[in-house]
Formats: sequence, C-alpha cells, structure tokens
Amino acid sequence: MLRKVFCGSLALAVIVSGRVRRAKKSILSSNLITAIYFHNPNKRLFARCVRWLIKNGYTFISHHELIKILHQGVEPPRGAVWLSFDDAFKELLENVVPIARQLHVPVTIFVPSGIVDSDGLFPWLDSKVRDAITVADVKEIAKYPEVSMGSHTVGHTVIVNLSDEEVHRELEKSKRMLEAWTGAPITAFAYPEGRSDGCETLLLTKSGYQLAATSAPMFVTQGTNPYFVPRFHVGDNFPFPEAICNMVGSWRPVIDPFIRIRQRCADVAGYFRRPLSRQYRARNESSI
Repeated sequence: MLRKVFCGSLALAVIVSGRVRRAKKSILSSNLITAIYFHNPNKRLFARCVRWLIKNGYTFISHHELIKILHQGVEPPRGAVWLSFDDAFKELLENVVPIARQLHVPVTIFVPSGIVDSDGLFPWLDSKVRDAITVADVKEIAKYPEVSMGSHTVGHTVIVNLSDEEVHRELEKSKRMLEAWTGAPITAFAYPEGRSDGCETLLLTKSGYQLAATSAPMFVTQGTNPYFVPRFHVGDNFPFPEAICNMVGSWRPVIDPFIRIRQRCADVAGYFRRPLSRQYRARNESSI
C-alpha cells in the first residue's frame, strides 16, 4: 500500500510536470518503437493501458511486424507499440485475451512450455493450484488472429546458468512443443527474468528464432539487435499513472535515484547489523 501511494503520487507529479506529454510527442514524431511487457495484469489496468495508447495515437504491431522492421528494414508506423506477456498466467484468458480481441490489439504470450504441459505451477510462487494456462488453452487462443505465441524456455529456465548444449535443448524443445500445439512457426523468444549474457544469438538463430526480448527499459529502433529487444515493464498492480510513465519511458529516470538511495540505506543498515569483528575486518580490508 505504501509503495502504491508513493509511486502513484510521484507518477502524477511527473505527468503534471509535462514530462509525459513531451516524451509522448517525441515518440509520435519519430521512428521509435515502444515495446511493453506485462506478467499478470488485472483487467482494469490492462484495459486502461490499451485505451490510453489508442487515445494518444499509438499504432499496435505484432511481433511478426516487428521482425520485419528489424530484419528487413520495413518502416515502422508512427507510434508503433508491441505488447507482450511473460509466463502465460491463466488469468490472461479472462483479463487480457477478450480485450485484445474486442479492440483488435495484437499480443504475444511467451510460454514456458514444460510448465504449461505439466501441473502449471510456477516454481517461484507458493501456490497450490495451477498458475499457468493449459495446453488446451494454448491451442484455443492460438486460433485468434490477435494472439501469437513465443517461447519462454521449457521450464522458465534462466539460460545464463546453462551450457550452450543445455540452452540449445531448451530452445529447441520449447519451440517444437509450441509449434505442435499451435500449428504455427515459433519465431519469438523472451529471456526468463530478462537475463542474457550476450552469447545467445548464434543458438537462437540456429534454432530458428528471429527475435528475442529482454527486460531492458529502452525504446526499440530500426537499428536494434533483434535478439536483444528492450521492453518497458508495467507491473501487475501498478497505479495507472505509474503505468503511463512506464509506457512513455519517463519512469525509470525518475525512480532510479530513489532506488539507489534505498539500496544505500539497506547496505548501511546491513553493515551495522554485522558483528563488530566483521565490521572491523571490513574497514581494514577497504583501507588496503
């Protein structure tokens, strides 16, 4: 609650300052492409984000169109925006897909195929009931022209921790599973946790992927490496003003100084919580 109040108030101040208006004007008068990703937004937040983008002159594109822009040099439409969803939460069936269909908004869902094919439980959540959509769900919503699928590895595996052989297996198996379910080529991939070490391009290319999405909060340009596509994040329960600031790229420059201050305070507090002998040793080591 405290976070919502603080971030919502700060975001409103950013909007009132004119920063969002200026950022939006710059975006819509250039060839910048805005990539936005969600995880499990509530229906109201997602609908408000989509309607705000429509009202403010953005043009929705699919990841297939983004591939043509990055690989073939196709000119992007003004205010091009691509929406994607990591992890394939089951709530997307009610909170996202109907809105995307109603408003004809293309979306890409990045699916951890092995989790979907099993009990649907996300290992990072302490839940007892299914978190993810089912294979039947994937088959059904893949029929909709607004919905495309992408790979998120087999088990939501952070691939920087794997050998090249293991990464290749994850990429290949996930692709095969999704293609069998959807009957369509799978050409897009999203790095779990947004983490990559910059060495994946050859393996992605070898497996037939043409685009890979990160979590770096930057705009996409025609010169962006298609295997390291940045995206702005809108959190599941963000106040709507904060979501707006994120979608135009105005949020991180404002909030990052506060994050650094909080981290320094945490570091100082941690230092003074350590035993005195460790504090003394740390001071001596830092003076060497």
